Amino acid sequence: MKKGALLFGLMLAATTIFAQDKPKSMKVRRDSVFTVMKLSDENRQKMHDAISESSKAQKAIKDDATLTDEQKKEKVTVIRKEMSAKEKVIMTPEQAQIWKDFNISIRKPKQ
Repeated sequence: MKKGALLFGLMLAATTIFAQDKPKSMKVRRDSVFTVMKLSDENRQKMHDAISESSKAQKAIKDDATLTDEQKKEKVTVIRKEMSAKEKVIMTPEQAQIWKDFNISIRKPKQ
């Protein structure tokens, strides 16, 4: 019985240790960057809305079976350009640079 309790304790400790390294959700990570950027509550909400809208549009494009890969790529490029234009209206140049650096840091390297 002691071995079972010891094993359970070790498993619990290991789970707790590894759970602490779990990556934060993207919304939490964005909020922390928005705090560093010192975005106002209004601009923070505008950014969340723009990101949500852009994400939904990109997902709809990627899920559209009637489009070729090239058409999907072109439409996603248009959505990203629109998002960039919205960001420029919402953020100062300094905030935009912090946002750009954040986006670069979260991209997964292509393999």
